[in-house]
Amino acid sequence: MTINRSCIVCDNLTCLIKKHCSDEVILNDIDQNKDINLYRNRQFIFQEGDFTKNVFFILSGKVKVFLMGANEKNQIVRFSKRGDILGHRGFIPSGVYPVSAQAIFDSEICYLPKKYFFNLLDKVPELTINLMLSFANELFQEETKLRNMSVFNVREKVAVALITIVKSFGLDENQNIVDIDLLSRQDIAELVGLKANQVTKVLSDFKVDGIIEIVKNKIKITSYGALEKIVSY
Repeated sequence: MTINRSCIVCDNLTCLIKKHCSDEVILNDIDQNKDINLYRNRQFIFQEGDFTKNVFFILSGKVKVFLMGANEKNQIVRFSKRGDILGHRGFIPSGVYPVSAQAIFDSEICYLPKKYFFNLLDKVPELTINLMLSFANELFQEETKLRNMSVFNVREKVAVALITIVKSFGLDENQNIVDIDLLSRQDIAELVGLKANQVTKVLSDFKVDGIIEIVKNKIKITSYGALEKIVSY
């Protein structure tokens, strides 16, 4: 499903383009080269190994970025949200996407052809600099995650998973993790390299300890500080 919306009137202020391209002439040109699609829940935006054609920006919704593993055991790299960029890892010399991106629930995604985006980076140095900073931040987060996963025990890994999801999804007024019911225990497990049954057991322990409450598929954080203490954040 294709959607029409101009960058000039877009209120997605966390988008790299909206933040760093203020020239209306350039924004109008972007509109002429941009498309917006609605991706339904669990629909792929692109898959690992596909040839890189476009660069994507999340207008609304959330996306799971992951590496495909053997026997359907995947590794979630991150959850991306409104304003985040996708597909930029496909800039590598091989010209293919090294990860997959899948909508967690219905998501509006803007996209630009890769060649056009490269030309845009030449025209807007501020955009180029901030894209580099975004790359650097992603690399830092992933290096930190790799270090932590090599030393953390199962309890600590599940605490990290919950903290990561809270940062990506947020909490509602009742301290429930927003849209957590759209994630399976397998999704949570794949975020930190565990099995679903390990996650289920530790969540039950957290419930007994008064750190969380679980009602149906909802998870309420009753002590965020306790989660942080577990991993010494």
